[in-house]
Amino acid sequence: MNIALFGGAFNPIHIAHTLLAKRAMNEFSVDKVIFMPTYISPHKNTTKSVSYQHRMNMVRLATEDEDNFLVSDYESKIEGNSYSYLTLKHLKKDYPHDKLFLIVGADMYISLLQWKNPQIIFELCDIITCPRDEENYNSLLEYSKILENHSCVSHIMKKPVMMLSSTIIRENPRLSYEKGFLDKKVFDYIIRHNLYT
Repeated sequence: MNIALFGGAFNPIHIAHTLLAKRAMNEFSVDKVIFMPTYISPHKNTTKSVSYQHRMNMVRLATEDEDNFLVSDYESKIEGNSYSYLTLKHLKKDYPHDKLFLIVGADMYISLLQWKNPQIIFELCDIITCPRDEENYNSLLEYSKILENHSCVSHIMKKPVMMLSSTIIRENPRLSYEKGFLDKKVFDYIIRHNLYT
């Protein structure tokens, strides 16, 4: 079985996240996607962050109707920063006979060599990423050649999914929902708990 890890702050999770996961499944024969909200991310620092539990609840709501989407709270059980190499090592113990993938955004992809212990990541999984536009696709393709020299196998989607950031959602959740950027259950949760105000 092919299993993809999709980690992130998911602050909040939005339609581009779930579309990206579905595209990964369709384009690269991924059987299951595990969404894993970061507990403490070494890459993110936002003044409008909400609690881990709120982010986890929103991810569960956004994915509960998809049989091939799983949600893991593993990173809430470890101390300190959520490093991908540690998470992947844990995942490999749970799925020792399956092929692992890691889904990352374009910006994260071109910083992979600066991550903690990237060589361990490359040994444990293939990388899946998605371009922002055609020019970005060419940049990712060039960077993939550099990563190949570090024994990294990567897969780049041919077309972008959607130009959308969680920052836009946080600035105006209601407008984002009206534009179709937010799952209704996630939007209702944001309003009910008065998040991002």
